Amino acid sequence: MPTFADLGVPADLTALLAQRGIKEPFPIQVATLPDALAGRDVCGRAPTGSGKTLAFGLALIEGTTTGKPRRPRGLVLVPTRELAAQVTAELAPLAAVRKLRVAAVYG
Repeated sequence: MPTFADLGVPADLTALLAQRGIKEPFPIQVATLPDALAGRDVCGRAPTGSGKTLAFGLALIEGTTTGKPRRPRGLVLVPTRELAAQVTAELAPLAAVRKLRVAAVYG
């Protein structure tokens, strides 16, 4: 099984994942991260709890480090407020490594 580093995830994000106890990528991450990190569009499908949030989130964070300060740089649409909170909680620590912030907006 490849590591996150093998898939192209930068060292600072890989280190934070390891600190959080995430050491081996899930199959959906192995299948999508190399292409997503290279800037290509990907479409993946996997069961609940299989690592989809990190599969798209790592690429989103890595790809949005440049831009105008205090302006939105990425958008993730999810169907429920609970999932919005979950995605925010999962991605916020990773975004902080790059001095980015994550916010959930729902109504």
